[in-house]
Amino acid sequence: MKIIDKHIWEPADGLTLEPAALQVVKSENNENNALVIAGPGAGKTELLAQRACFLLETSTCNAPRKILAISFKRDAAKNLAERVEKRCGTELSKRFQSMTYDAFAKSLVDRFYLGIPKEYRPNSVYDIAVADRTQNDIRTAYEHAGFVPPVGMRPRDINDFLEKEIVRYALPLPQESDYPTKAAWELLLKGDVTDTARLSFTMITRLATYLLQCNQQLIKSLQMTYSHVFLDEFQDTTRIQYELVKTCFYNSNSGLTAVGDGKQRIMVWAGAMRDVFPNFTSDFGSTAYQLVMNHRSAPRLIEIQKMFFSRFNEQPISIQTNPKWQATDGQAYLHMFDDHVQEAKTIVNLVQGYINDGSHKPNDICILVKQRVDAYSSELITEFNQCGIQARNEGVYQDFLKEDYISLCINTLIIAVRRDASSWTYCRNILLDLKSVDESSSEIHASQRELSDFITELKSDLRAIDNENNLKMIIKKITDFYSTDALKAYFPQYLRSNYIERLSSQLAKYLWEEYDKSGTVGAAINNLLGKNTVPIMTIHKSKGLEFKTIIFLGLEDAAFFRFNDQREEDTAAFFVALSRAKNTLHFTFSKVRPFGQFSNQHRRVIADFYQALHDSGVVEPVYHTTGAEVIM
Repeated sequence: MKIIDKHIWEPADGLTLEPAALQVVKSENNENNALVIAGPGAGKTELLAQRACFLLETSTCNAPRKILAISFKRDAAKNLAERVEKRCGTELSKRFQSMTYDAFAKSLVDRFYLGIPKEYRPNSVYDIAVADRTQNDIRTAYEHAGFVPPVGMRPRDINDFLEKEIVRYALPLPQESDYPTKAAWELLLKGDVTDTARLSFTMITRLATYLLQCNQQLIKSLQMTYSHVFLDEFQDTTRIQYELVKTCFYNSNSGLTAVGDGKQRIMVWAGAMRDVFPNFTSDFGSTAYQLVMNHRSAPRLIEIQKMFFSRFNEQPISIQTNPKWQATDGQAYLHMFDDHVQEAKTIVNLVQGYINDGSHKPNDICILVKQRVDAYSSELITEFNQCGIQARNEGVYQDFLKEDYISLCINTLIIAVRRDASSWTYCRNILLDLKSVDESSSEIHASQRELSDFITELKSDLRAIDNENNLKMIIKKITDFYSTDALKAYFPQYLRSNYIERLSSQLAKYLWEEYDKSGTVGAAINNLLGKNTVPIMTIHKSKGLEFKTIIFLGLEDAAFFRFNDQREEDTAAFFVALSRAKNTLHFTFSKVRPFGQFSNQHRRVIADFYQALHDSGVVEPVYHTTGAEVIM
């Protein structure tokens, strides 16, 4: 690989970066850590991708050292990795490791778990703790340890309380911590309540930090391995996650680049640090950079975003729009309905119009809700189905489809049903890595022939599908071809668990459901990937994504029922929602919506949102009501 002179290096693909972004990308001094403040659409992911390219292509990150990128969501981590590979090629991108906070912590615990003191060392095989409406592993452990809920605590708050309580203290637990917490840790670490040890990701992060604190040589090894570290969506970093990062890289020669936006801090409920930016500046001596470009949204939609800046007590900044837009581009509407049935019919007709006129594919449109997708969208999905448009709760599939194992299985299936160069290259490269076959090796042709022969065999198997068990056997065959043990070694997040087996069964179930409806494997794969589907998701699931058109369903008090207690966080959530749109925004209000005990809806509590939409001068009210009611 030819090294590019850092003085003549230019951003890949001819992209033009604003001056502050280019300064961060081309920074060479590892002692000058960077905190990049960048609003929605500013190109935070692209900045990190270009910085990775600069570091790798100019050998500023000198082989064999690597770059570590930590994101919150699997799709963000995967998107960043894909961009780096596209920008600087497969060979260099192998030294760029992009993962979530959870995956990073788990990889440390799984690879070096013998370094954890015995008292807190988990069983060699463990599962991720379950926490849903029917089962909560942490609560079960506490109950076995003799936990008694505090007087007056509501039953629905007990689970949240215990999930925070078990990680309230750093490890080792202080002597003054109460008995149930120590006992609950032991039960979960050793699997004494269930058949298998079970740990939440927050517990795993605590364990990873404790592991490093007990093994200073491991910290030095991490710092020698990673010359640079990227921290994405930094505003949502929790205190426990920040402690892990600080344990790894405080007072090191590793250069840290953190990117984030306080206006998009929507994870306070999950422990996001409100003071993470000043803490990072103090601890790591970072230099702050402000990006002012919005590449995503049309100019008139940015006017709406500007109205919300003042809600965060920030100094106004001059946001610049991408030159591709005309000044008049961007539309926004606020729809008023009598009830949710009328709302559903109108929204479906609206979406159908976008699809029929050729301006949108189904997945160019996203329907957002504040919470409880099923409660808000059941009528809507019924209407979509009746007119032949696929729509689904994307949150069910989002993380699943970003699993590395699932991506490998699906790409293998794709090249068995159609010619697809990118899927072939993806599978081939992983197979070569699994077999430790170098591109210059004489074994490369034999490995490619092995993959080709397997695909031929797979085609025959796919033609014989007539039930879900057939699909289970086919997916098992794919797993066996690559080798479960080899996959667990290659993808460390699967190392000490039975997760691959569970993912395999889940993939067979989802594929069979789509195959049963469509009749072909190719269509089933496309439908599972959501290529012909209108996604419906919560605001939190939409973080980092963008769509031509956003429809925000239910701009009502009930959706923001804690607004008076968490005004800043709910405003940030709404800001995230409206900033996902590139071209068009729709907001809806329904006078009647079956939601809990109350069906009549109001907008008194979130009147500030309506005032901001009105003050933007962009949002047009659209009345679908029987009476002439002023809504703004």
